[in-house]
Amino acid sequence: MTTRRCEAGTLELGAGLEVLVSASLATLRDGDLLDVVVDSRSSSIELPAWARRAGHDVADERREGDAFVVTLRARPPTAIAAGPALVASTFPTSELRRLAGPEPREADPAVGLVPLGALPEPSPSSYDWALSSRDRIWTDKLASLADRAARAQWDASRDIPWEAVVGLRPDVERGVAQVMTYIAQNEYAAYYVPARYLGQVNPEYVEVLMWLASHVHDEACHVEVFTKRALAGGQRAYALAATELSLQTLLDERDFGAAALLLNVLGEGTFLDLLSFVSQHGPDAATATAARLAHQDERRHVQFGIAHIRHRLAHDPDERQRLVAAVEGRAAKLVSLDGLSPLVGESLVLMAARSAQPADIGDAGRAVRDLLGRMNRNRVRRLRAAGFDRATAEQLSELHTPNLM
Repeated sequence: MTTRRCEAGTLELGAGLEVLVSASLATLRDGDLLDVVVDSRSSSIELPAWARRAGHDVADERREGDAFVVTLRARPPTAIAAGPALVASTFPTSELRRLAGPEPREADPAVGLVPLGALPEPSPSSYDWALSSRDRIWTDKLASLADRAARAQWDASRDIPWEAVVGLRPDVERGVAQVMTYIAQNEYAAYYVPARYLGQVNPEYVEVLMWLASHVHDEACHVEVFTKRALAGGQRAYALAATELSLQTLLDERDFGAAALLLNVLGEGTFLDLLSFVSQHGPDAATATAARLAHQDERRHVQFGIAHIRHRLAHDPDERQRLVAAVEGRAAKLVSLDGLSPLVGESLVLMAARSAQPADIGDAGRAVRDLLGRMNRNRVRRLRAAGFDRATAEQLSELHTPNLM
């Protein structure tokens, strides 16, 4: 094995260094070493990446006095192997794995910010991704859910008929403002929970990052639109202490799967029924449209939660007990809550009543009671779809917070 020396002085990549080094490597046999000596620290940092891309190895990097030495091991010219090229008019997220290869069951928790399919160089940076195990965060629906979220994005300023917020009776407007404030308050928790995990997911699972980012974007729209509608009619409503207590227990949950069960399956699942009710009974087009658009988003969130919990239950026999314990633990902290807040219930009745006549108010009251029963039945159905047996599903549904989220 031969070792040769290449004195490059002040040359830099892009300004002659690569030409000199390529010419020197071309004179060596496979496995021979080339000491490239440069004056610039930046050149010594950039040269290894260039060498690897050119198909050579980096054998050593060191300092010699005021100079920097990068030792390269010559290799025959090679090309980086790539997956089959994409030939299509669109590029769905599901194509990433076909091009880059399947997701690993376990990812290196110390890996850097490496794009999918890229070849990582050795790096002095140190990471410790908390979520580096596929089955703790995965579902096969991730790519399609992320694609659907991207296609369905809407604008809380442009896509709501705000001109419709006129002419409601003051008591109805107060009811609408209270329901909108209540929904917005809950949507803050749905905003913060997925945002928490963005900084914990290993970049190897980029589909999870895309999904969480879309979830956060959705909730930002929901907070915006329901806050705007709450204020648009000139009324003010209450951010309820009972809601605050319930949401704090949701924010306290640190396990990704338990949070998906509590938020996506139970909380947002229950809110699907609430948003359907508001969309159907909203007294103005702005209220109904806001609820309808948010419902579209929440359906995706619920689908993720169901698919993820089903995946976890299928891959870990002990997961069922941990998830049940999470619901029981949250319920134990909320024993002081007894039923939906009367203020919210009254506001739903005011919003849904066709007039102030007793018969119409009675009909609206029955519609709200029917809504609460429907919420329980649908929670059981979603829990069954997530993989729980009927008895456990009914138990978990009964334990779900009266605050709904």
